Amino acid sequence: MKSNRPINLPLSQVISVNSSPTARASILHRISGIILFILIPVMLWLLQTSLYSPHHFAAVFDNMVLRFIVWIFVAATAYHFVMGIKHLFADIGFNEDLQSGRTASIVSFVIAAILIVLSFIWVMF
Repeated sequence: MKSNRPINLPLSQVISVNSSPTARASILHRISGIILFILIPVMLWLLQTSLYSPHHFAAVFDNMVLRFIVWIFVAATAYHFVMGIKHLFADIGFNEDLQSGRTASIVSFVIAAILIVLSFIWVMF
């Protein structure tokens, strides 16, 4: 028996079908994990370069592009952490109904947004 279910859906179609805050939080949690995975080698290289000498330290942290990359890493870490805590609460039985899941997602979005703004101020200034 052949299934009529589509196998590969584009992300735009997945987001348009799943427009609830809970679905968006889950999708963005996965995307932030991918960003973290990609940026870990870059961050390790920046750490190695900055610890080489005082001149290299100043060169790394005076470069605005590198500071922006560091901010992306810190912002993705903050978002991934907040949404990971939300998922852990869901795994132990909290926020399982539709309304409480939506509320938890919205609260998590607000907390993550505050942390992202604070991380921007911390890294860039």
